[in-house]
Amino acid sequence: MVRLDRGHARLAAWLATTFLLIFALYSNQLIVLTSGLGDLLSSTLGTVFPAYPFLALLLLLTAFRWKDFHRVLLSERGLVSNPVIRLAGVALLLLPAALWTLFFVQLGQSAYLAMEISACSLVLVAYGALLALNPTMWKIMLPYASLYAVGLLSPLFMLNILGAPMAAFSSYVAAGITNAIGIHVAWQGVSFAFVSQSGESIGAVVTPACSAVYSISIYLALLGLMQLDIGRSLTTTAKFAIAGVLIIPLLDSARIALMIWFGFVDGSAAFWGIHDWLGYATFFVFYIGVLVTYSRAGNTLSSPKANSSESSSNGFQV
Repeated sequence: MVRLDRGHARLAAWLATTFLLIFALYSNQLIVLTSGLGDLLSSTLGTVFPAYPFLALLLLLTAFRWKDFHRVLLSERGLVSNPVIRLAGVALLLLPAALWTLFFVQLGQSAYLAMEISACSLVLVAYGALLALNPTMWKIMLPYASLYAVGLLSPLFMLNILGAPMAAFSSYVAAGITNAIGIHVAWQGVSFAFVSQSGESIGAVVTPACSAVYSISIYLALLGLMQLDIGRSLTTTAKFAIAGVLIIPLLDSARIALMIWFGFVDGSAAFWGIHDWLGYATFFVFYIGVLVTYSRAGNTLSSPKANSSESSSNGFQV
C-alpha cells in the first residue's frame, strides 16, 4: 500500500493548480487546441495529432522515474525558498496571455498558428505552476517539458514544409507496393481509388496531415527521452534518429498499402476499420524494437572510461 507523504501532496497541489489555471484563465487556448485536434482527427483519411499519444507515452516514461521525482519533491523547503525560480514560474504563468494578445490578429488567419500558440501556452502554464510551487523540480523536469513542447509544436511547423512532399512520397511507395502484390489501384498523385473483390468502390486521399510527419516528430521526441533516461552517446542517438527518419516514411507507405489490401479483400468497412488502429500498432512495434536495440547499443558503444569502470568494478496516421 502506497503511503502518502509531502511528496505526493506537492504533486497533487501542482496538478490541481495547473488544471485550475488552464480552465479558469486559459480556457480559450484549451478550446482552440482541442477543437483544432478534432478537425484534424476528422480529416480525409483521419489522423491522430501527436499531442494525445505523445502525452500518454511521456506520462508512462516519466512514471518510471517517480522515485527520482519523489526524492526531489521531498527536498522542497518552505514557500519563501528559491524566490528567483518561483518568480520565473509566475512569469511563465503570465506569458501565455501576452503571447495570445501579441498574436491575436494572426490567430484568426491561421488555424495552425492558433494551435501552436495554444499548445505552447498550456505547456508554459504547467511548467510555470511547477516552478512556482515546487522550484527545486525545475532542473529535473525541464528536459521533459522542453521535449513535450517540441513534440507538440514541431509537427505543426513541419507539416507546412514537409507534409505535402512526404504525402506524395508515401503515395508513390504505396503505389509500388500495391502494384507488386497485384492489386489494381488508380493513383492520381496522392489520391487513389480501387474496387474491392465484392465490387465496392473505395477511394481516399493521402493528405499532408496523413503523412509520416507526426510519427517522425513523436519518434524524435521519444528518442530524446531515451537519451535522457538511458544516457547513450550523442553519436549513438544521432544514428538512431537518422535511421528512424528514413524508416518511418517507408513504414507509413507499407501501412497505406496494407489498408488497401484489407479494403480490397473485405471492403470499405475493413479499410476504415484497420485505419483506426494500424498506425498505432505499427509505430508501437517499431518504437519497442528501437527501444530494445538502443538499450543494448550502449553495451558496445559506451565510452572507454565507462567500460574500464565497469570491468574494474565487476522510450501514422494516414
